[in-house]
Amino acid sequence: MFKNIAIISKNDDNSVKDSLDTVISYLDSKKIKYFLDNNSSILLNNKSSTNIDEMKSKCDIAFIIGGDGTLLRSAQYLSTANIPICGINRGRLGFLVDISPDHIEENLESILSDNYSVDERISLIGTVIRNGQEISKNISFNDVVIHSKDAVRMIEMDTMLDGKKLYTVNADGLVVSTPTGSTAYSLSCGGPILQPSMEALVMVPICPHLLSNRPIVIGMNSVIEIRLSDKSHTNASVTFDGQINVPIEANDLIKITKGEVTLKLIQPPGINFLSILREKLGWGFKP
Repeated sequence: MFKNIAIISKNDDNSVKDSLDTVISYLDSKKIKYFLDNNSSILLNNKSSTNIDEMKSKCDIAFIIGGDGTLLRSAQYLSTANIPICGINRGRLGFLVDISPDHIEENLESILSDNYSVDERISLIGTVIRNGQEISKNISFNDVVIHSKDAVRMIEMDTMLDGKKLYTVNADGLVVSTPTGSTAYSLSCGGPILQPSMEALVMVPICPHLLSNRPIVIGMNSVIEIRLSDKSHTNASVTFDGQINVPIEANDLIKITKGEVTLKLIQPPGINFLSILREKLGWGFKP
């Protein structure tokens, strides 16, 4: 049974307070110890807060109250300490935050009674190399996105797969996605939905100039190298899970490989990837 709970809430959003109150009331009633992040402590009238490093050393599960962005931001820190995460959805679509605000107590009861499943998701490591020197290295669970920062300006990128040239693409950008991220930005760019258990990644051009530059599904252990062409006279960045943004320059190399860290998502009974797809995408529901 989980004994020490980390509580992390979406920043600058008072709408999460009612769900936060429900979680805290339940944990108090069961006399279960919890640790609040700064935002949660402010929403609860300045109860004491715990920084992320203390949570990593003290907690054995984290409840995230917000949307997928809040969960991914938290996962950037907590996953390296092998702390499983469970999301309570106070965002918009929410493919990773499983618990509905209307069913918090019953789902907490199941999880804290050891009635749950663990859905393990892979990570990517993205390294930015400039003039042979590593300038940034970050983890992603959804995607690594190379994109133009200027409005209506394409960038040119040379792409390599396991040391062999794939293609040169002129586009607004390029998404490299895990199966988890296949329902995020990749999907909105026309990429396929991958089951989370698939041993695969997907590369999806963002608004490519040539219609022949299509999404491609590749092996999970592939080594992907993307070089920003010296013909790209525009501002560009590489973004990790929409949380970390690194400016890049012409001739910078972005190397992407499978990471060793995994994200462990705690799911209450009755919730799985297919049920989430049906609910979020409206599959099988008659108008």
